[in-house]
Amino acid sequence: MPSKLSQFLGSFNCFRQKPQPTLVTSIPYEVESKGLRVSSRSIHSNDQAPTSTSTESTLHAPPLQIEVQQDSKSKSNSALVVVGKGQYELRESFPFPSLDHEREVVIRTKAVGLNPIDWKSVDYGFCLPEFPWITGREMAGVVEHVGSEVTEFHVGQRVWTSTYYKDRRAGCFQHFVTVPQHTVAPIPAGLSFEEASCLGVAGLTAAMTLWRWLQVPGSPRTETHSIPSTGYILIWGGSTVTAQFAIQLAVLGGLKVIAVTSSKTKALAEALGASRVVTRDGKSGDEIVAEIRLFCGDAITRAIDLVGPETAKHCLQALSRSQKSLFAPLAMLSSKAVVPQNISVETVEMKQFVLDPSSQAYSRALNKLVEEGRIMLPHIEVLDGGLDIIQHGLERIKKGDMAGKKVIVRMH
Repeated sequence: MPSKLSQFLGSFNCFRQKPQPTLVTSIPYEVESKGLRVSSRSIHSNDQAPTSTSTESTLHAPPLQIEVQQDSKSKSNSALVVVGKGQYELRESFPFPSLDHEREVVIRTKAVGLNPIDWKSVDYGFCLPEFPWITGREMAGVVEHVGSEVTEFHVGQRVWTSTYYKDRRAGCFQHFVTVPQHTVAPIPAGLSFEEASCLGVAGLTAAMTLWRWLQVPGSPRTETHSIPSTGYILIWGGSTVTAQFAIQLAVLGGLKVIAVTSSKTKALAEALGASRVVTRDGKSGDEIVAEIRLFCGDAITRAIDLVGPETAKHCLQALSRSQKSLFAPLAMLSSKAVVPQNISVETVEMKQFVLDPSSQAYSRALNKLVEEGRIMLPHIEVLDGGLDIIQHGLERIKKGDMAGKKVIVRMH
């Protein structure tokens, strides 16, 4: 008989099964304009919505593009540029992201993943070193150019990457990005650009948070474990895209997962492997904590919060009061929060993926699990419209109630 997981996934048609190899063919090199014409137009929140959107769960990987390496200085670039707090402009001609170091890779953008940090940084004016700037933290595409010291990738290869906000060349809301070699990973066989573009933020954040900071078994690197390798982990915000990866990685690591979700997404968390799902509808935070403790007592020694300061406080209350515990507040912890002495609050710094080349091990390990079919990808909602559609997609995320879906923009 089919498992509970396969029955659920089959009924909702939201997840890929184990990827199958894709036939690779070649196509002619795409000739690009070398003009330097400058054109821009403002983009406002009341711009026309995209003419078509598609909700996709199974996308076939397109043929591999075999391209001839060309002088990057001769290429044109377009970008969605942040020109001030809360202000965007679409620049049809924008400086090409130069290759400044010989261990860097230039990638032609094929799909970008949209995340809450993308709209929050622009609306609230943080993580923007100067203007104009380019945001966007994850993408998938085709290698366009490589430095002389790049040994792992070649022109025409299908790849994905996770980027750091301090380098404008790496902002993903443009047609080309330039990033360090160690932040690039090959797209697992059988995945489309759209599917691969959700790995760089949610997938990688979940992997590094669990393996590096919460000491969940399964890390590709040798980690020092200060707490037992078994037991319970609490994931508050259990239907978010990051939580979907986290639940599966925790289960693979031998932990039992307690997830807090809405009743609407309870079945999703259960299908991904959560041992217990506590619904939050109509309940106070204290009532949810009481329900959690009624189920597993004082046995939770790890927790992730993906909602905000108030739920982070409740995570602290649900964690063990007697055992050493680790807590990763991914959505902020108030400076006024009272942290018991037995709980270590872990500061998750995803910039370490870019700053520490050895962190490449995490993307490789995540890739392997996806390729083996041991990690199910989230349901993705694809907006087909390139740079013109990105702000519409960010507004979609800003309104909330995504019910576990990931918004991806297909680039042209």
